[in-house]
Amino acid sequence: MIGKLVNFIKRSKLKKYFNSIAPFISMGNSHLLNDFKLNLNAPLNEKIYLTVGDDTMLNCKITFETSAGEVVIGNKTFIGAGSIICRSKIEIGDNVFIAWGGYLYDHDSHSLSYTERELDIIRQLDDYRNGKNFIASKNWDVVNSKPIKICANAWIGMQCIILKGVTIGEGAIVAAGSVVTKDVPAWSVVAGNPARVVKMLEK
Repeated sequence: MIGKLVNFIKRSKLKKYFNSIAPFISMGNSHLLNDFKLNLNAPLNEKIYLTVGDDTMLNCKITFETSAGEVVIGNKTFIGAGSIICRSKIEIGDNVFIAWGGYLYDHDSHSLSYTERELDIIRQLDDYRNGKNFIASKNWDVVNSKPIKICANAWIGMQCIILKGVTIGEGAIVAAGSVVTKDVPAWSVVAGNPARVVKMLEK
């Protein structure tokens, strides 16, 4: 009896949560799995932030840092438990595998200037203490940001980090634990920190 009640509460909470994020998602015949979460940091616009194609499975956490962000995910793609953190745009093509524990991060989060980072801390504290999202007043003008693109048929291994401005070419493989700071050629295997080409694949 207790188990049924717990399951009912879980289903009710999930339904309420998915109803709250539904206006910001456009999705085909795809699936949001148990660990999926969408974080929409203020300020929000009335727009679609996440676009997903057909037959895709998402078990990741997607965080939009600003109202300008956009994540587009294609068809027949799987993204395991990891994080996508978007300020501008992150695009993931068809038939892509992204294993668990990965991070896609399309910006630097903070300025290279320590004085700007000091101001970040002051603003975060002020926002938090006033009951706002703790980055509500963040100055994004001083933060470097560039879109990320992962092309069709790519495979990103577990615990990889894909940084701003990177394009991962069609059919490329990123080995587990790699940190990708530069573009990855199509049909190549890259590994390491920073990731480098270790092998070329037949198309």
